[in-house]
Amino acid sequence: MFRAPALRLAVDSLRTPRQPRLTYSSIQQPKTKTMDAYADRRPKKLIFAPGDIAPEGEAPEGTTNPPSSDTSTPTSTTETQVLSHAARAHQFGTNPPLTISQIHGTNPLHQFNTWFRDPRLPASSAPETCTLATASMPSGRVSARTVYLKELDERGWVVYSNWGSREGKGGQVFGGEKGELGAMPESITAEGNKWGALTFSWATVERSVRVEGLLEPLSREESELYWRTRERGSQIGGWASWQSRVLWEAGADVMAERQRRKSVAGLQDGVVPGDIDRTDDEDGRGLLETKVKEMEEKFRDVEEIPLPPFWGGVRLVPESVEFWQGRRSRLHDRFRFVREGGEGDGVKWRVQRLSP
Repeated sequence: MFRAPALRLAVDSLRTPRQPRLTYSSIQQPKTKTMDAYADRRPKKLIFAPGDIAPEGEAPEGTTNPPSSDTSTPTSTTETQVLSHAARAHQFGTNPPLTISQIHGTNPLHQFNTWFRDPRLPASSAPETCTLATASMPSGRVSARTVYLKELDERGWVVYSNWGSREGKGGQVFGGEKGELGAMPESITAEGNKWGALTFSWATVERSVRVEGLLEPLSREESELYWRTRERGSQIGGWASWQSRVLWEAGADVMAERQRRKSVAGLQDGVVPGDIDRTDDEDGRGLLETKVKEMEEKFRDVEEIPLPPFWGGVRLVPESVEFWQGRRSRLHDRFRFVREGGEGDGVKWRVQRLSP
C-alpha cells in the first residue's frame, strides 16, 4: 500500500521567464459579420476581462490606468483594452518532453506515486489536494469540491469525509431523498451515482492527473484506522458539522439592503476590524460554534472519540487515468491509461497518447 504523507521537502519556487506582450493590433484582422454578431452577444456589464491583467505595478501598454467602466460595449474603454491587449497565457517550459519511455507502462498507480513524490513539489503546495467531482441521478447535475488524498493502495485513490447529509455529496454518491444519513451506507443504491472523478493539479511542476472510475465505500474498520490519526479538534469537527446543511440564509432583498451599509462597503474594500468576530452580523457561524461546544462537552471525559456513523472513506477505483504535462504553444503531452480488464495485480491497461 502506498501512503500519502505530506512531503517534507522545500525547494525554491520555479519561475518561467516573462514572455513579451501580445498586442492585438499587430494581427490586423478584418472586421467580419461574425465579429459583429459576437460583439452583440457580449454582456452589458463586464466585471472582469483578460485585458485587465498586467504585470504588477504596470499599466497595459498605451494606457494610463483609466477608471473602470460599468458597461461594456464595442466602443467602451474596457472593450478597447480587451481587444488591444489580449492577456498573455502562461507558456509551459519547466519539463523536458514527456515520452512513453518515461511512463510506467503497465500500472498508472505506480506512475502516480512517482509524480506525487517528485522532490520539486514543495510541502507548502499540499500535493495531496485534489478535486472530487460527482453527479446527482437522474438529473446528471455535477458538483465538485476540494478534498485531500489520504491513501493510494493497489485498488485506487482513497479520500475521507462526512457523508451524513443528502444535500451534499452524500446524496449524490449514495442516493436517496433529502435528509440525514443515519450511518454511512456499505454500498451505493440505485438512486446514487457510483461514478466519480478526481483531478490533481501541480502548477509548480506543470503537471496534472485526472482519474475517472467507480466509487466504493470503505469498511468501517478501514475508516477507523484513519480516524485514529486525526487530531482531536478535527474529530470534534467531524461530529459537529452537518456537512452541506444550510446554517443561515437571506433573500436578495435583505442582502441588497445590507450591501448599502457603509460598514459593509468598508469590509469589502479589505478593511477588516480587529474585533470582527464581535461586530459582524450573525450569519450562522454561531450555530456551528455552539454545536462544537456541545460535542466538546459530550466527549470531555472520553479519551478516544469514536468514529461518527456518517463519516468514512471512499475509494475511487480507476477506469482511466490521464497524466498531463505542459508544453509550449499549448501542445501538451497527455498519456491516458484505460483499464482493459482483470482484478488486483492482474489488471491490464491500454496506454494512449491524447491530442492536446
